[in-house]
Amino acid sequence: MPNIGPDAESYNAAIRAGAPHTFAHTIEEWGFRDDVGRRKRRRVALVLFAMALLALGATLFLLVRVGGNNSHAVKAGQWYRAAQMNETDLARTIEERKIRTVLRLVGGDDSDKADHESDRRVCEKRGVNLLMAKMAASRLPWRSELSTLFAYLDLIASDARMQPVLVHCSQGSDRTGLVSVIWLHDYQGEKMEDARGQLAFFPYMHVSWGEARSMGEFLDMFEAYARDHQGAKIRDWAREHYFEEKPGREIGKWYDGKVYAPRKP
Repeated sequence: MPNIGPDAESYNAAIRAGAPHTFAHTIEEWGFRDDVGRRKRRRVALVLFAMALLALGATLFLLVRVGGNNSHAVKAGQWYRAAQMNETDLARTIEERKIRTVLRLVGGDDSDKADHESDRRVCEKRGVNLLMAKMAASRLPWRSELSTLFAYLDLIASDARMQPVLVHCSQGSDRTGLVSVIWLHDYQGEKMEDARGQLAFFPYMHVSWGEARSMGEFLDMFEAYARDHQGAKIRDWAREHYFEEKPGREIGKWYDGKVYAPRKP
């Protein structure tokens, strides 16, 4: 055996003295126990932070969509949108924005009767037009509903004295968004991709899944048609090509007085 010298022997002895008696099989025993603990605490903190953000987002969503008026200017001095308001808020909005027409997209019967009467009282007191074009957010609009809607939109577009307009449904997110898209695209000449911004989650709180997805599906149907018909308007497409109607109801006259029927393939 070669002579390794006193220095080498001392060095090897020190190594043996400091070596563990048994081999550690877990990473925590290698001196990283504190790092593992910190990583676990960071993960828990991140999960709690994400949960807090979700809770905050859900709270804000409910406050805006259900608890507030969800009021926005689509075109200042011309077209405004909102949720159903109480009489005080509606009166203040009419005064502040000089509203001349309220376009109501909610019916006036059953559970909606009280809100309709509230709108009527405020509008009558201030000499404001109240128009009702009933629709639903949970399904595609019926053809008869669109006929009424477009008749009113044509009237508003042709008479500047009826503007500014306040359009509203229950929460100001879905039906109100769809009608605002139609106004911008058909009557203001905006591109569909820009007009569809009225059906956005922020700031209008429109949810594109669930029942309210029908609003977007209606526009998708029109856009599929418009790809082969440049410059088409939603009003003309609905008049001649859209025949969704209440089950059991026959296709009636369009607001121009004519009866249109589905074209045979």
